[in-house]
Amino acid sequence: MKKLFLIISAPVVALLIYLEIPTIYILSLLIFFGISFYVTNKNFETNDIIIRSSSDALKKETEYTMIKKSPLFTHNEQPMVIVDDAYIIRSSNQAFKNFCGTNPDNKPISISLRSPDIDTAIESVNSQKVFKSVEFSIFQSVEKFLLAQLFTIKHDRKFVLLSITDISDLKAADKLKTNFVSNVSHELRTPLSSILGFIETIEGPAKDDERKKKEFFQTIKSEAERMQRLVNDLLSLSRVEESEFQLPNEKVDLGACIHSAMDALNVIAKKKKISIELSQQISSIYVRGNTDQIIEVFENLLENAVTYSDMEGKINIEYKSLAEYEQISIIDNGIGIPTNEIARLTERFFRAQNSVDYRRNSSGLGLAIVKHILNRHEGKLEITSEVGKGSKFSVSIPKYSDDVS
Repeated sequence: MKKLFLIISAPVVALLIYLEIPTIYILSLLIFFGISFYVTNKNFETNDIIIRSSSDALKKETEYTMIKKSPLFTHNEQPMVIVDDAYIIRSSNQAFKNFCGTNPDNKPISISLRSPDIDTAIESVNSQKVFKSVEFSIFQSVEKFLLAQLFTIKHDRKFVLLSITDISDLKAADKLKTNFVSNVSHELRTPLSSILGFIETIEGPAKDDERKKKEFFQTIKSEAERMQRLVNDLLSLSRVEESEFQLPNEKVDLGACIHSAMDALNVIAKKKKISIELSQQISSIYVRGNTDQIIEVFENLLENAVTYSDMEGKINIEYKSLAEYEQISIIDNGIGIPTNEIARLTERFFRAQNSVDYRRNSSGLGLAIVKHILNRHEGKLEITSEVGKGSKFSVSIPKYSDDVS
């Protein structure tokens, strides 16, 4: 600005002197130029300060406040939180507030997430400036398994963005799979060990005893059939689970399904002199579903009734029409089920404590198959039982309607 003052004022003064203008006028003009340039210079400096201040504010907006105000943070369904280097929550989204049940802002992260693994992860991210993920668990009436993903935020202070994912269902599925493999291994190992033991006996001490060999061969056959039932039920369960979320819409003759299941189980029932009786004829009754799977439901329920009934028992099949469902009840006078164990009957490989003497003829998967098939059909299974008197398994399947495509 000073150079500009000299560039403009010097030629003007020289011209005025050349024209012999009085000195007082020349000094007055110089003073006027000086004041004008001074005021103009101050205005430029003020504008420069304003511009630089706006630039600094914008810079801060892009580094921290931008994330805090972003819809990806505020409206994200995943719980998210920003934590400073003192482990204090600087900001949290609504999902995290709902997760905590209160407003956690300006409070230590350890109050909301009581896990030393989180503190360690935040310290690691702050020191190494790298992305990090960590699994941890907390207790909120029940144990929850969570996955935290941590990101650094550029700022004059150290800030870390945490995104929380609930992985409890995945952990439960992994545990279920591990238990399933363990149970299958156990169920197969027992008959295999028995078969190998009898073969060794036949090859050794009993190789010349025809009566014993015949008896042992019969036991080997029985154990092999037990393994075959288990494998067949596992394959059936796998097929049912694959199609569980595909709603079937076939027009199924309920009476035909029941008679088919009765024919299949009569052979086994006769060996124990158990009668299977239908309380009334079921004809022209139709349900919505898959014929083969509905037959499989009744076969499994009838097989259970035969398996857990003593010699000369009796099984009744009753029919009832409900508002939206057709209901079939299978009633036996078998050993019954303790009330506190009824809720677990549809779990894989679960058997009631009082069924020890009957387990050899059951894979423990029948009711699990029934549950999955009925889930696919949007049906219901109700169980009532009394120890020593018998059980009642009621299956409700949606009625068929021509209006439903």
